[in-house]
Amino acid sequence: REQTRLSPVQSARINAVAAAFQHAWDGYSNYCFGHDTLHPVTNSCEDDFGGYGATAIDSLPTAIIFENQNVTIQILEFIAALDFKVVKGGSRIQVFEVTIRHFAAMISAWDLLNGPFSHIVDNSTLMDALLAQMTTLGDALSCAFDSPSGVPREWVDPALCQSDKGTQNTIAGAGTMILEFARLSDITGNQKYAKLAQRAEDYLLKPQPASGEPYPGLLGSFINVDNGEIIGSQGSWGALADSYLYNSNLYELYLERWLLATDSTIHYIGSHPYSHPEWTLLPSWNGHNLQNSMESLSWFAGGNFILGGMVTNNKTLVGYGLSIADAAGAVYNSTQTGLGGEFVTWDTTCEASENNSCDPNNSFRISDGRFRLRPEVLETWYYAYRATKDEKYRDWSWAAFEAINRYCRTESGFSSLTNVDAAEGGSKGDIQESFVFAEVMKYVYLTHWEPDWYQEHMGVQYGSASIACCWSATMNSDMVFFPE
Repeated sequence: REQTRLSPVQSARINAVAAAFQHAWDGYSNYCFGHDTLHPVTNSCEDDFGGYGATAIDSLPTAIIFENQNVTIQILEFIAALDFKVVKGGSRIQVFEVTIRHFAAMISAWDLLNGPFSHIVDNSTLMDALLAQMTTLGDALSCAFDSPSGVPREWVDPALCQSDKGTQNTIAGAGTMILEFARLSDITGNQKYAKLAQRAEDYLLKPQPASGEPYPGLLGSFINVDNGEIIGSQGSWGALADSYLYNSNLYELYLERWLLATDSTIHYIGSHPYSHPEWTLLPSWNGHNLQNSMESLSWFAGGNFILGGMVTNNKTLVGYGLSIADAAGAVYNSTQTGLGGEFVTWDTTCEASENNSCDPNNSFRISDGRFRLRPEVLETWYYAYRATKDEKYRDWSWAAFEAINRYCRTESGFSSLTNVDAAEGGSKGDIQESFVFAEVMKYVYLTHWEPDWYQEHMGVQYGSASIACCWSATMNSDMVFFPE
């Protein structure tokens, strides 16, 4: 491998991100290793995802990309010793959360370690154990698909292979597993995983009833697991639905449905704060009624449009994604901390009056100032930079990282904040979810990274026909996108 050629600024930035990752890892490892979550203010531990060590496993792909061999080996040894039938604090695991935090991370790690990072681990025993544990967890999660429709239930007891008897799940919970299960089938040669996930996915590709699809390609957020019907017509690009919106140039019907969703978003959903047609925000919907409120999870849509536009050679979609990325920049740059809140609201029109000058700077506002260290904005800026090479996206990503380092850092990690528009971010919320390692650190690092093999194969300028999902991607989880 040739040495990566980086500018002094890039080198300083990626080294700072790697140091921040190590700082947070040391805190977790010292206080809570093997538990799911460290609370980085009180240094207390929580097993909120079954006690499978969510933070450890979710960190694995990032540790590999950072070429942090010590942490990588530590996590692989932990995975090898895990018993997925033992659930701490109960008997059930939430299928969606374990899929996106544990299952996706292990599959991504497998591909990375058998691809461009094969030099990191030279231990066949650990690699064999990783494959075995991926399969074991896949088998446990498969138990959730025992509903009459084949749509997975929300919770499962992995020891008894029994799912709960709830009658509904989210469309994210029903649809997110298609990539992970299909990839496990590819790796193991056992097609049962892909078939299970595909059966559930079919209900989302051909949704019923019609009222559950208020706009073409955009669904209500819940699905009946008994009959596969969409429940209601309330939805968004955010929680409960974001992981379902998956695009692929490998599956024609997936692509068709994704293009329907993007077209409906452009024509019916996307909104612009007054005086700023260059910024796009995404309201939630209830039928055909829109609410000008956007949660932080929805910012991933910018990256989704950009990546999908690059894959399909569609400059309109790339441009639309960039307008979402630019809106995120405006929101982050508007607060005292330089970080965005959990929700933003906006006005599309304004009538000037004696008491209202219709200041363009007041066309949007932070309606929920909490900062939960979510990665979606950083994810979108990563794709925005890769598509355009515009340095502003790197600078925004770096500014957000510096703000996180300044306001969120504790002795043992990085904490959520209570108010991004208050001095010092208000108070610390004592929450550090696994995606701080899995995504926040990863996306800032990748935005500034230019390894030779990555440059050679990226084809980042949209218009390239060479992009294909290999070391693969969803918009929802920790599987990493590296084009082939």
